[in-house]
Amino acid sequence: MKFYQPLDFSGERFEKFYKNPAYFKLQRKVKGILVFIGESHYGDFMLSIPFFQGLKEMFPDAKIIFAGHRLDGLEKFSEIFPFVDMYYEVRMRKKREVLLKWVSLFRLCLKEKINFLIDTQRYPVINLILFFLPVRYRLGYGTGCLFSNWRFNQRGREKVHDIFQLLSLLRVLGKRYLNLYPNIKFPDLYLAKANPVIQKSDRWISIFPGASEKVKCWPSERFAAVADALYEMGYSIFLLGSARERELLIKVREKMKYPATIPVLIDEEFGRNPVYGVLFCSKSRLCISNESGGVHFAGLVNTPIVGIYGLKSPVKWGPLSKNSIALYKELNCSPCKMRKANISCPNDRKCLLDISVNEVIEACKMCLGEM
Repeated sequence: MKFYQPLDFSGERFEKFYKNPAYFKLQRKVKGILVFIGESHYGDFMLSIPFFQGLKEMFPDAKIIFAGHRLDGLEKFSEIFPFVDMYYEVRMRKKREVLLKWVSLFRLCLKEKINFLIDTQRYPVINLILFFLPVRYRLGYGTGCLFSNWRFNQRGREKVHDIFQLLSLLRVLGKRYLNLYPNIKFPDLYLAKANPVIQKSDRWISIFPGASEKVKCWPSERFAAVADALYEMGYSIFLLGSARERELLIKVREKMKYPATIPVLIDEEFGRNPVYGVLFCSKSRLCISNESGGVHFAGLVNTPIVGIYGLKSPVKWGPLSKNSIALYKELNCSPCKMRKANISCPNDRKCLLDISVNEVIEACKMCLGEM
């Protein structure tokens, strides 16, 4: 068992772009930037925050528009991450919708005076469709950078963490220094609501037992066993999740021998507003999570994480926090190819279920310095 280290591209790969930064020349020309994110979950959005922060630093006077699936409460992040000026809902899940969505983006570009498109997708059809939007500058790595004004070497990207692939788009514009952990100032309104809960202990551990897909969830009774072990070590337990995960959170607490705090049961807003998820993580000594948004909530505030990975490899979506551990069995069938094909697992989720309670507890002790 070892601490996880996300892999980045070698620095030398971008040296030629740093010598004469393109964004210096573009700053006065670019008025609006459309960043096409497409389908996303909270974890995907959290991973994109360092990218949007770097983009805002490069183009402070430009209007930055997030184009993609606008999740519930997404705009609330602007209160702590003021890097996105507008969220625009657009999803291209069905072929018959593509033309209508393209027309809506075309109109958006004209209305908001967008002259810079950043395409974060690797789907050739989407790359081609976006190419026909009325913008002057284009940046993207899809289709071998075919539709991008700036091209760069992507060799070895399969071993590089997804955050560094996204940040590579800023590096080719000449941005050398990028902060993975944004400086966050929580508004007083948030602190006033959360502090009565947080102040009950100074040794919190946050546990996220849910995920966007049930197939990615480690069993609830195992989370309960880990929580009990940590409680016996003198830690207090937060069970965190969205309002839709109330039943799961209650189920975990019912299986525990010791008490745990479920913020969403105290105030519904704690489960509806994702900013509170980041706030509770920032006040925790450690976070434990399935491969889900919880990993990336904690990653933004650099809280150590024990990530439980089954279907997906942590190589691409592992925790970014320092002193974190990603538990992953890396079986012959990993990462899972059957989930996207909607085929039941013939190995009964062995990749996930082979991760034992003791392994998670040992990983927690290591992250907490309790070994």
